[in-house]
Amino acid sequence: MFRLIPLFAALVVGETAIAGDSPIQGEILGGFATFVHRDHPGNRIGYRFHEHTPLLFGEIPRETTEAGRVGPSVEERIAQFVRRPGVLEYRKRVTEADWTPQTWTFHLAPVADGIEMLLVVETSEVGLPDFHGIQQCFRLGGETNQEWRQKYARTPAFSEFDLWSRATDESGKVSLTSVWVDGAPRPVPACRESVGYRTGYGESLDTRRSRGRLDWLTHVGSYDARILGTADSGLISRTSLDGKWSCGLYWERSTHLTNHHPADCVHAIVNIGGIPPHSKRVLRGKIYWMPGSGNDLAEHWRRDFPSPE
Repeated sequence: MFRLIPLFAALVVGETAIAGDSPIQGEILGGFATFVHRDHPGNRIGYRFHEHTPLLFGEIPRETTEAGRVGPSVEERIAQFVRRPGVLEYRKRVTEADWTPQTWTFHLAPVADGIEMLLVVETSEVGLPDFHGIQQCFRLGGETNQEWRQKYARTPAFSEFDLWSRATDESGKVSLTSVWVDGAPRPVPACRESVGYRTGYGESLDTRRSRGRLDWLTHVGSYDARILGTADSGLISRTSLDGKWSCGLYWERSTHLTNHHPADCVHAIVNIGGIPPHSKRVLRGKIYWMPGSGNDLAEHWRRDFPSPE
C-alpha cells in the first residue's frame, strides 16, 4: 500500500482552460514529449523526461519517520487530473546504473497558456535520500541545431543557437533566457558555457551538503554548469527577440536552473527525494508557451503557484 507524502497539498487545476480549449497539441516520442501551438506556427517545443544521473545527498528516511498520511482526497485530485481531455502520459521504470529503482509517471495536460504537468514518483524496496535531484530538460533548438534534435524541438522563435550562429561578432550573441532575481527578470549570460542559478531551496540544500561552504560548490549538474547566484524561484523562461512570445519551465522543489548549448535547452534540477521505501511523492510543474513578455509569463506563474517551494 503506497503512502502519499504530503507535499502535494496544493494540487489545484485552477481557472486555466483544459485541452478542448487549448491551442497546444502534443505527442510522446520515446523518452520525449513534443508540442505544437496553433497560434505560433513553425515552432515545436520539446521535453526530455530522463537524462544522466541524479544528484544525491543525505539519508533515506525510514518507514517510521514522520512522513504523514494524506487521505483519499489527494488521490482523487490526481484522478481528476488524469481524466482531463487530451492528457498525455509517460511512464518509466528507472533501473539504469547509478539510479535507485523507482517508477515515474508524468501526466501532461495542454491548457490555454502551456502544459500543466504532474509527476508521480513511486519507490519500491529502497527509498530516496533527502536530496535526489533529477534533471528535467526543456528543449528549444532551432533551425541550425543538429538535425536529429529537430525531431523533438524546432523553435526558431526561441533558439539562442540560431541567433549566435548568425552573429558576426560577440555583440550579436543575445540572451533570450531569464531567471528572476529580487523580483525582476535577470538575463542569463549569452555564452556557450553551461551556466545557471540556485534557487533559495537549492541554496539551503547546497549549504548542508557543503557544510556551510557554498564557495566550494561552484558548478552543478551533468553539464557542470557554473553557478552565477541565487534566483527567487524555480522559474526559467525564454522570450523571442521581438518580445512577442515567451515560454518557460517551472517545477515545485526545483533546486537549480541551467542554460545549455549546443542542445539549446534549459534545465530544472528537481528534488524528488526524502521519501521512504514503498512510498509516493507527487509534484506539480508547468511548461509555459504564450504570447507576451517574460513579465507577462511571470504573472501567469504567480497565479498558478501562489506559494512556490
